Amino acid sequence: MKRRDFVRTMCYGGLATFSLPVVNFAQVSQNGRFVFILLRGGFDGLAALVPYGDPDYRALRGSFAYDASTLVALDDTFGLAPGLSPLRSLWDANQLALVHAMAIPHRTRSHFDGQAVLETGLDRPAGSADGWLNRLLQVMSGTRSGIAIAAGMPLSLTGPYQVETWSPTQLGAVDDAFLERLAVLYRSDAALQNRFEAALQQAELVGEEPMARGNARRGGITPLMQAAAKILRQDRGPNIAAMEFSGWDTHANQGMAGGALDRLLGQLAEGLVAFRNDMGTAWQNTTVVVMTEFGRTARPNGTRGTDHGTAGAGFVLGPRIAKSAIIADWPGLSSSALFEGRDLKPTLDTRAVLKAAIAGTFDLTPAQLDRVFPNSSTVRAVTGLMA
Repeated sequence: MKRRDFVRTMCYGGLATFSLPVVNFAQVSQNGRFVFILLRGGFDGLAALVPYGDPDYRALRGSFAYDASTLVALDDTFGLAPGLSPLRSLWDANQLALVHAMAIPHRTRSHFDGQAVLETGLDRPAGSADGWLNRLLQVMSGTRSGIAIAAGMPLSLTGPYQVETWSPTQLGAVDDAFLERLAVLYRSDAALQNRFEAALQQAELVGEEPMARGNARRGGITPLMQAAAKILRQDRGPNIAAMEFSGWDTHANQGMAGGALDRLLGQLAEGLVAFRNDMGTAWQNTTVVVMTEFGRTARPNGTRGTDHGTAGAGFVLGPRIAKSAIIADWPGLSSSALFEGRDLKPTLDTRAVLKAAIAGTFDLTPAQLDRVFPNSSTVRAVTGLMA
């Protein structure tokens, strides 16, 4: 064991409680990886995947309306915000699907309720103590494993199926003598010793990148995505991972090109591209889904921001998608088309997108999908999303 490497990495960016019982994860029979990224706070989908070609867009958004020349145009209607321009390489490679006018099945503008619905996979914010990713692990055949790459255990992975956690928690440095004494202490207990040894190995695997604690505003996306790739690309790496980034609640000073939100989108795009690059050959069997609990108001507010809304945008990335496309039953932005006169109208259920993504990654049956998302038999997986 490289004790000094552990001192430099594990103690500021490793497993805070030695919670990983193994380093080499058991892998499910299907050769796939699935990563779910939750952007907590509700990002403005109209400022990310911009409907610049909608005839009502400019009048509705006012000072928040992008000029088409500043966008990464994808077709005659939609373009990527400037910050998301790194995703163009994925689009050109037919590895990026952009989803719009999407919302959770429960209408709410509460962060708490919205995130609960998205993470449990239910149609209301109560009724289950486990998350849909944990249920996914339960229905999959063969040996399989999941990991939360986050400061805590996300609700999406909570449940009876045991999963692991990895967190870049700052603990401060310890010296070799302390580690030796700790090793002697743990040696008397086989279970503790295995966890201690595994934590040392995991720290060596992840390496020494400086990492934040999941707050997008602190620039922590790319380092965490690179650390995730180091864990997931192992031959026996975990099949399912949950990640989250906060800082997307832009009530004030949201900005335009180069502004606060656009910079966050830039961090996200750079992180996703870095993850793709660092996954190496494992990328060929990987799917990444990025979602948020709700969109934001169609019109800007009085503090140059946007308030909690309803429908918004999301991303599905990976070689297993059918082709690069914009998935949207676009409702339009006229006053009569807005939901409750203020929000982008939802026309697509988040569960329909998630069903398609996991089915295309792990070859699941409709019955299995309905077990992952209870009471959703009428919600069909989006066709044409996955190959």
